[in-house]
Amino acid sequence: GIVAAFVAISAAWLSDIKLGYCPSNWYLNRRFCCLKVEDKVNHSCSRWVNWSQALFNNPDHGFFNWIALFAAASSYLVVHVAPYSAMSGVAEIKTILGGFIIKQFLGAKTLIVKCISLPLALGSGLILGKEGSMVHIACCIGNILTKYFSRYKKNEARKREIYSAACAAGISVAFGAPIGGVLFSLEEMSSYFPVKTMWRSFFCSFVAVFVLQFMNPFREKTILFQATYDRDWHFFEVISFLIIGVFGGVFGSLFIRLNIRAQAYRRSTFLKYVRISEATFMAFITSAISYFVIYMRMDESELLEILFKECEEGDHYGICQ
Repeated sequence: GIVAAFVAISAAWLSDIKLGYCPSNWYLNRRFCCLKVEDKVNHSCSRWVNWSQALFNNPDHGFFNWIALFAAASSYLVVHVAPYSAMSGVAEIKTILGGFIIKQFLGAKTLIVKCISLPLALGSGLILGKEGSMVHIACCIGNILTKYFSRYKKNEARKREIYSAACAAGISVAFGAPIGGVLFSLEEMSSYFPVKTMWRSFFCSFVAVFVLQFMNPFREKTILFQATYDRDWHFFEVISFLIIGVFGGVFGSLFIRLNIRAQAYRRSTFLKYVRISEATFMAFITSAISYFVIYMRMDESELLEILFKECEEGDHYGICQ
């Protein structure tokens, strides 16, 4: 829970600091700096100072400079300090739970680098998710803790019980769903999941979410978004729901196929030797495309939160028009 709060707070702060800063409290992101003073119609805030304009006299240059810095720093840490911190780590953890041993994959260096590089990568504007990485981080914490208990230190079977509970806790803090985290560990991760491990996993997930809720002041709730409607839906709307589901499945399948081909291409070309430059370039291109569209520029969780808000609370960047 403590690590999840650190990642969430750091990512929120880094996402906003590339656009500006709060003079009165530099450690606050825009949301809390402008709390109760922001104009919900024009989305302006007198407390928030545009950082890029102050330093570069050009908001575009400042924005892209911060993007390149965050992406380069994150990729450098992964490539040169802890290569095992790359990607989400879920596939490797499945392998470990299946009985294999991958040395240093769940070590302290991997944990530290992942906790630093993940917020940097999220703040750089790359379209990434922290859910899988939180599973890897939780398993690293579980593996480090087993070294201080003789009951688990030399018993690989008991270690994997800790890993199963850690997987559940990682998903729980990512989505704010303790029961969902246990179900994820049961269905997707562990090949052996006895009843005693299920209860321990639920307790671990509950404590992790409770600590996250207590320590993270940048979110009122641990869940990603909440939908509250005071009007009934009509039966004919089912057709639109079906169409959205069909297109979601088609686009998801195409994305997976393209991603597999892109990964194979990267491994067979010169790109595998210029990983830092590649990450920086991709962050720059992504930001260049999304900068001029406000819905693409904002954080995904913030966009979902705005999307499911009632229009009576404000215009929300023109969504209610």
